[in-house]
Amino acid sequence: MKYKKPFIIAATSIILYLGIGAILLRFEIIQNLPIFPGGYKIQYGGGNDEDFSTVSSDGPIIIYKNDKILKFAVLPKDTSFSIFTTEIKKSDTLQCYVDEIKDNFKFMLKDSLFVQPTKYLKPNVMLVLSDIEGNFKGFKSILFGNKVIDNNFNWTFGSNHLVLVGDFFDRGLNITECLWLIYKLESEAEKQGGKVHFILGNHEIMNLRGELKYLRDKYYDNADTLKLDYEEWYSNKSELGRWLRTKNGVELVGDLLFVHAGIRADFPQEYSLEQINEEIRKSINSKRSYDKQKDDNFIGNKSPLWYRGIANEDEGQNEIESTLARYRSTKMIIGHTIMNKIKFLYNERVLAIDLDHKDNSDKNKMYALWIENGAYYVTNQNGKKITLAK
Repeated sequence: MKYKKPFIIAATSIILYLGIGAILLRFEIIQNLPIFPGGYKIQYGGGNDEDFSTVSSDGPIIIYKNDKILKFAVLPKDTSFSIFTTEIKKSDTLQCYVDEIKDNFKFMLKDSLFVQPTKYLKPNVMLVLSDIEGNFKGFKSILFGNKVIDNNFNWTFGSNHLVLVGDFFDRGLNITECLWLIYKLESEAEKQGGKVHFILGNHEIMNLRGELKYLRDKYYDNADTLKLDYEEWYSNKSELGRWLRTKNGVELVGDLLFVHAGIRADFPQEYSLEQINEEIRKSINSKRSYDKQKDDNFIGNKSPLWYRGIANEDEGQNEIESTLARYRSTKMIIGHTIMNKIKFLYNERVLAIDLDHKDNSDKNKMYALWIENGAYYVTNQNGKKITLAK
């Protein structure tokens, strides 16, 4: 009997730990729940795999410091890795090595950066996807299969548009590489009359603000190895940080409204799309705590970056119609909430495009939205297109 009371206390503690942990996971307040120190972790939205990631190839990370441009990188060498910190010039050609596919691409830093427009004319063709989350292999396969890039990672999409609807950060292990490819393609597309739209998602904002609860161990380990704090990688003293601070949270391409999570029906009507973007960019460098920002209209739980009410079909048809009319659009295209397939919602007024890309690419499959001359298709990693079911 003397062991009964300690056993009951221990059992109750475990039940409470797992129960409260499950709630925190469900609402994405924590990323994972360790079962024992250094051991197996339960992860919400990412499977039940422990994070075994550690130091591996990464970079380049470009930092501006004391009138110098510094390049940091982790590169493979034999069975280990080498660390590089070098000073570069703006005119240097840079290389990004992708360990996942044992390949690399070259690019140059942009001459200048400027805030992106909010509204665009609609092109004949658009490839649209979201929530790649550092999955370079899957990202490359859908771009190559649909002739957006060639084998050397060069833009081959002409005057067409590539629309990326947020969340290229976190969960995966090739975030830096995905971002540099987008950065490179953006410049190449514009030279051919095309466009790459990079729309901010909640994970972009979190990383830019130093909220790193979804970050994989690899990045902490690489930051320690490089002696460069991870928050500096995307600060306003870094090239990628400066570039990301020119991006929008919502864009109107023709009559199509692209936004990571969705604009709720009761979003304050006094804000134009341009003003929404200005406020989202301002929020990046705000020092508000999570408790104070969670109700923020621009980056909080019901903001265009986080709101799940549309994807979960919590709103009525009339509310959707009213929102679209307010912004002079005919359809809203959203990511953020994983669906079993790319699908229409609300009588074809909303398109939900977020899929489990990691699971798909592990099976050598990828899917994205293809829009051509007003028609909507699902395209795969081989460029095979099927008309999107209504």
